[in-house]
Parts: sequence; C-alpha cells; structure tokens
Amino acid sequence: MLMKRHPANPILRRNPDQPWEAGSVLNGTVVRGADGVVHMLYRATNGVNFSTAGEYVSSIGIADSADGVSFVRRPQPLLAPDQPYEHGLGCEDPRVVYLDGEYYIYYTAVEGTPPDIKVRIALATTPDLRAETVTKHGVVGPQGAPSKAATLFPEPIGGKYLWFFTWCSDTPGAAILHTLFDGLAEVKNPPPGHVATAVDGYDDSAVLIPGDRAELAKKRVRRGPELGAPPIRTDAGWLFFYCNSDSEEEPEWQISVALLDLEEPWRVIARTPAPLLTPQTESELTGVVNRVTFPAGALVIDGVVHLYYGSGDQGICLATCELDALLAHLKSFPTQGQGPCVG
Repeated sequence: MLMKRHPANPILRRNPDQPWEAGSVLNGTVVRGADGVVHMLYRATNGVNFSTAGEYVSSIGIADSADGVSFVRRPQPLLAPDQPYEHGLGCEDPRVVYLDGEYYIYYTAVEGTPPDIKVRIALATTPDLRAETVTKHGVVGPQGAPSKAATLFPEPIGGKYLWFFTWCSDTPGAAILHTLFDGLAEVKNPPPGHVATAVDGYDDSAVLIPGDRAELAKKRVRRGPELGAPPIRTDAGWLFFYCNSDSEEEPEWQISVALLDLEEPWRVIARTPAPLLTPQTESELTGVVNRVTFPAGALVIDGVVHLYYGSGDQGICLATCELDALLAHLKSFPTQGQGPCVG
C-alpha cells in the first residue's frame, strides 16, 4: 500500500473533559503558519447524541504542532456557532489556507435540526488564528442545494483567486465545481449571482463528477465526489485529495487523489483508478458513522505527504507516503480529454 497509516492513530481523539469536544473530533484540516507551526482546525461535537434535536452541536477547534504528528489542542473553539445560519447543528468540517496575510476558513454551516436543515458553505477569516480576531463573512456558497466542502487555492491562478466547492453534497449527483474571483474582496463577499453562475454553467465549471445517470443507476451510486484537502502545489501539478464516488452496497467513504494542471487547475491531468485508502481498521469500520476514511487536510513535510483524515467520524488519523512515489504513481494514470473527470 502506497499510503501508510501512522502507528499512533488516531492522533487526535475526543476530549471528555471539554464539553464542546466530548462527543467526537474529526475531519482535521491543516495549514503551516507564518511561524512554521502546523495548525490543525477540526470539527468537534459535544457529548449529546445526534438524535437529540436542538442539543447536539458542532464547533471548530484548533490544535498546534511542531512536527505535524503530535498536536496540542487549545482549550476553546476557534469557531463556535453564534450566527443565525449556524443555529441548529453548528459549524462543521473546515478547510483552511493562508493567503496574503490572512487565513481563509471555509466550513459547513448547518442551520436547523433534522429533517429541516440547511447545509451551506460559510467563510471566516483571521490574521492569526485566534478566536477574538475571527471575522465571519456569512454564507458564501450556493443557496438552492445542499453544498459543503470548499477551499480557496493558496495562491492566485492567472491573477485571479480560484475556489473549489462541492455542489449537491451527499447525493448521487454531487460534484466538485470551480469558480474564479477577481480579488479577495470578492472572495469575502461574492457578487450576487456569481456562485449561481458556476452552478448554471455546470459543463464548464465541473472538475470531478459522478458519471451519467445510467452509470449511477447501474453502480448504485449513493454519493458523488466530495472535496477533501486543500490542494498542494508540486512541480508536476496540484495534488488534490478527495472523497471519491461511493458505489458500495453499504455506504463507504474512501480517499482518492488527482493531479491538477498547474496553470488550469480545473483540468484533471491524472487520477488513480482505485482509492488510496479505504476503511480497514476498527476505528474506521465502526464509529459514530461506520466505514469512514474522509480526507480534509494534507501537507508535505521534508518530502513526505502527510494526509489527515476522519476515522469513523470519531477521531483524526494520519497516513503518509513519499511525495515522489505518489507523483510517480499518479503519472501512470493520465486522464483523457478536456472536460470534467468522473470521480
């Protein structure tokens, strides 16, 4: 196996001594700060059962590391649900990049309680990853369908700012789409109709798609591809981890990887035909949600890819591999054509 699980997994577990993260911690995203410290932002749930309407809630915690393996968590959440669009299930599944002196944190804001919920993408920024300096910019994703799992690219692309997001999340038609912003002011406050235009222009904006309707029915696809970790720039292209389409009889969250074109990252130039990681360990197979390995963060440290993923929705795990080996593996599977790639 190319990716090796770290022997200390899960590297971050729930903390029963802190009510806001007593239930579970999962889906950690990572960023290297200006000081060289690796910061992990993660979803944390309180100790209340999910079925307890109005009491179960998620917040976003933060932990810091010198080596990308051992993390020291902070005692309070970085993002706690305090806005109307977060009232209900709270703040979930962050992705973070550092760009032009600020950290851009996209997260899933879940308003309401089941079955009447709104699942939408929200944005927060901060210059230093301290709760007291966080600015929430509100819902920035599509309004007409459940959407989550979004990230800004960590550098401009052709003078513009590239944004990936998952549209129609957790459905057979889920797809990863993209749009471009002219400046960071637009990123923080998307012009009216800007994101809707990307949805309407699906054929041009789609990056990874689940396949055609006949294929979905034949394979019993339950869920299309979902964005995973913010992309990593390499000399060969952008390294992009994602959760691939699920076609198992029993739902299973698997980790796949693609290589994106450096100049036009919405073009997939290589993609492994089989997932890199699938649920295998006890914590991955049986948890708060069963059969889950879900990628949310990745870094390259001394030539080694560190991939952080949620394990059974109950802990955060780490898998590693040599960057050169992963790129060589990817280059063995170039994609064909110019359109979106089936994920």
